[in-house]
Amino acid sequence: MRLQPAARPGSPALLSTALCLAFAASCGGGSEGGGEQGATAGETPSGGLPSAAELAGVYDLEIPMVTYRWDPAAGDPSVSAELGGPGFSGEGWETNMTFPALGQADVPQGGSMTITMRDWPATLRMAGKDWNTYVTYQIRDLCYESLLTMHPTTLEFIPNMATHWWISEDRMTYRFRINPEARFADGSEVTTEDFVASYRLRMDPTLLDPSSIMTFEKMEEPVAISKYILEVRCNESNWRNFIYIAGSALAVFPAESIDMTGAEYLDAYQFSLVSGSGPYVLPEEDIAMGQSVTVRRNENWWGQDNPAWEGLYNIGTYKFIVIKDDVLEFEKFKKGEFDFFVIGRAQWWAEELPKLEAVQRGLIVRCKIFNDAPKGTSGMAINTKRPPLDDLRVRKALAHLYDRKLLISKFMFHEYIPLKSHWPGGEYENPANELVEYDELTAVALLEEAGWSEINEKGIRTKGGRELAFDMTYSSKGFEKYLTIFQEACRRAGIKIELQLQTPASRWKSMRQKEYDLTSTAWGAITIPNPETSWKGSLAGEVNNNNVTSFAHERVDELCRAYDEEYDSSKRAAIVQEIDHIVFNEHPYVLGWYKPAERVCYWNKFGMPRWGANRTWDYKYMHYSWWVDPEKERLLEDARKDPTMTLEAPPVENHFWTARRYAEQAGKL
Repeated sequence: MRLQPAARPGSPALLSTALCLAFAASCGGGSEGGGEQGATAGETPSGGLPSAAELAGVYDLEIPMVTYRWDPAAGDPSVSAELGGPGFSGEGWETNMTFPALGQADVPQGGSMTITMRDWPATLRMAGKDWNTYVTYQIRDLCYESLLTMHPTTLEFIPNMATHWWISEDRMTYRFRINPEARFADGSEVTTEDFVASYRLRMDPTLLDPSSIMTFEKMEEPVAISKYILEVRCNESNWRNFIYIAGSALAVFPAESIDMTGAEYLDAYQFSLVSGSGPYVLPEEDIAMGQSVTVRRNENWWGQDNPAWEGLYNIGTYKFIVIKDDVLEFEKFKKGEFDFFVIGRAQWWAEELPKLEAVQRGLIVRCKIFNDAPKGTSGMAINTKRPPLDDLRVRKALAHLYDRKLLISKFMFHEYIPLKSHWPGGEYENPANELVEYDELTAVALLEEAGWSEINEKGIRTKGGRELAFDMTYSSKGFEKYLTIFQEACRRAGIKIELQLQTPASRWKSMRQKEYDLTSTAWGAITIPNPETSWKGSLAGEVNNNNVTSFAHERVDELCRAYDEEYDSSKRAAIVQEIDHIVFNEHPYVLGWYKPAERVCYWNKFGMPRWGANRTWDYKYMHYSWWVDPEKERLLEDARKDPTMTLEAPPVENHFWTARRYAEQAGKL
């Protein structure tokens, strides 16, 4: 049985966190319509990626296989083999121990990477009130582990702290066999009692974390069958239960360190950490309050010599420094005060960075990695319950009036790709979806077919004495130029669009209350989709949910039910593809565009695998498989002192995963 994975190696945190949020937000966002201006001129053209022919032979697409190593003889001799002790064979259990490598073998370890955080976190705890910030996710990513982990290429479970797992026939009971070799950073054993205590803490209402309770209340408290066998019984059948219990939502803490109430934990660990089992540690002396946090590689990490993780977690220290202003952040990066910079303004990427001497000389590397990291969506949500927007022909006509290619060319330096999916750029996108092209003639034909054939003295189409007119709400003044071009195209076709600027809070509220005609919006993305929160029909008549378009479709409801009950990840992908095709062709959105690549800059001292970043990792994780190259670091220091020196820099764009996808589709891999 193939199972949808729960988390990344040594980093179970962020995926399961995203999944927790998925119950509240299918796509995770609600901001203005995805319209950052600018990006790299003269690189990948808008509207598509390089063709298979263009990429043929450019990349070595083979990824070596690695195997998770475990010792069947390890463990407490007082525990029987049947209960997971020495001699445990795994017969009758699931596992997945051989898989594509996640990093590059035989690379150096050590060195440092300094990156930024926008503000000092309210806490450095790994659970409870206020814990879920960007930097705490990153720390949990590096310092804590879970039962299983996710392979970012295959999207299947692979062992982490558990070597094997078992799911009952009715899928209501799970069991996990803990690796007896697993250790916390202080050297103590990891046992099932630690997972029970970790669950119990997260269910304590005095922890002030209701989202955690919502996640785990669908299952009973885990039972320690033995020192190494953990059992979990569910209250309802849903494959997400397996993800939550196996993944970072239950990142494990030592039982003896959390033998306290949630309220006591909040006080005891406000700015300190219990011991973790991951590849990094955060000593209290490396916390500079209000300024920085430094995590250091744990040279005694129990997984250090496991071939499964070869080439991962190479960087010796990660230092997170506080820089609250993005302009100041850019200036400090150009001065070399930190190493790795996520480009917040595309104009910097397109116009500022190419002019920098440090970029021209190769001291700073611009890097765009085209992989399958989850991509967000943007566009205009349509209130499909408001006539005449309940007419598919009218909605499709609006889609044909959005000249996305013009906008991408005029304002975005050919950096974005028009959307033709609600799950773009990965395995969940339905390849049969056909891009809606800008076509005023087709739009007019659709409107006339829908009965909007009369035009009044103001040039507006009418039907039964009613004008074809809609309000368009938006909350970003900078996005107005995009909407004005759409408004003018609609005017030419006989549709009146009134633009209404609202505060972000007001626009978000009116959208969630479904008190709008059209609204410009954008949604983030999660690794594993949760389609029901945006498309389930039972939400169509309700407010304050993410089915903001009041979409309802009987077949989509059937597919959502099937999706929740399907443990096979490949079958779930096929289900989402079918949902995508149905939703796309119903046009509940005038879709916008998405950024197809992970775009960062870094000072030229790092090496990376030839694929740049693993298939579904975004900028937050891509450097987990990078390393500090001592020779590059030496040359960089020399070049900083010698203005005549230039350094070799890799190509700006890495299309390894694009090329690999073409090869897979052609049956060549």
